Amino acid sequence: MMGLLGNVAEVKRLRYRLMTPEYITVFSELLDSNSDGIEVSYNAAGVLAHIASDGAAAWTIESPSREDVLNRMFQAIERWNLETERNINYRSFEPILGLITCYDTPACQIWAVWALANLTKVKIRK
Repeated sequence: MMGLLGNVAEVKRLRYRLMTPEYITVFSELLDSNSDGIEVSYNAAGVLAHIASDGAAAWTIESPSREDVLNRMFQAIERWNLETERNINYRSFEPILGLITCYDTPACQIWAVWALANLTKVKIRK
């Protein structure tokens, strides 16, 4: 399910629908998940990266704060093993590549670079 929400988060005109305290709280808490290896945490971080990439002005909720969520993203990404084999299928890297140029939000860049490094380093399970 997080993978599907990631697809929604990749579409800029739909992201605002995910910007609710309830959704952001759940996505933020899922950053600590160990379910299915790193898949749930990785996908939650991807959703949050796309949402955060719209900038501070687009973060329309007070809690959880953008700063707290981005810090949790950093912590989650640091825990992931780059060698982890993933069960994922991308038709295009364009949404990930777009996050690399998100210079005002390093957490988005780090998620994107980690994703590309992992996808080019390990064999993808299907």
